[in-house]
Amino acid sequence: MDANALRDLLRHKRSQIDPTSVGLPPPTGRGRRAPGLSQAYVAFLLRRTERWYAQLERGDLEPTSDMLDKVAAVLQMSEQERTAMYIFALGYEPPVPLDPAAGCSINASWAKMVHAITEHACYIHDVGWNLLAGNDHFVRMFPREAGQPARAPRNLMEWMLLNPQAREQHLIDWPTRWAPQVAAQLRASVAAHPDNETLRLLDKQVHADPVAGPIYRRGDLAYVHPDGDTRPLRHWAYPEPRTGQVTMCVAQPLSSPGVRLFILMFEPDDGTPAAFRDPE
Repeated sequence: MDANALRDLLRHKRSQIDPTSVGLPPPTGRGRRAPGLSQAYVAFLLRRTERWYAQLERGDLEPTSDMLDKVAAVLQMSEQERTAMYIFALGYEPPVPLDPAAGCSINASWAKMVHAITEHACYIHDVGWNLLAGNDHFVRMFPREAGQPARAPRNLMEWMLLNPQAREQHLIDWPTRWAPQVAAQLRASVAAHPDNETLRLLDKQVHADPVAGPIYRRGDLAYVHPDGDTRPLRHWAYPEPRTGQVTMCVAQPLSSPGVRLFILMFEPDDGTPAAFRDPE
């Protein structure tokens, strides 16, 4: 805990809010008054005692994450301010963003960066596994009919668990090397974002699928991310589809909690380089 930093942040945020803007009367009486909300006003809005809030502001108690979220709402904190408050008060960042839509979009600079990567497949998906950006190498990895343009799936989770091409052609050893891990990731995502409509729909679809459903319902699945994993894959960007191993490097844009950046490094099984098929 950093009690001084916590105190300064909370005092600063209080000073920025006009009491009348939140339905409270302006201060009355004699004497000098600091601008913004008083401790008593903040305590009233939190439905706590003034003594409790004063202890929080001094760093004399350890609040729950639920109460910190209420403080963030009352003091109209930004995502970064809320994160700083968590770190100052508890020593760690909040587990989920304040804004439910925070993981549904990315800054335009991230999309530009994805397309600037030219040696490896690279893409970004949101908390619901919807594709936000993908470079040319990534798009051309996927199976397609002869003469048809390359297309990446709109939702990566739906593709990996429910698409017959993914299960039979693209993701090698799907029942053992892909499906259990991906299904566990979906379960973790649904638990972390229960209000996300895309995830709720995927949960129902995968539950109902006769192939993926039994794997999804297994009780021994505990897997959150594939960072550093290597798995077998059939890559379709060559003149002839090539089998090989893909290693996944995963990161998160700090400005979009829940969004994931993937860089996929593919090595053909025979160990020899081959030229990619020219873009169509």
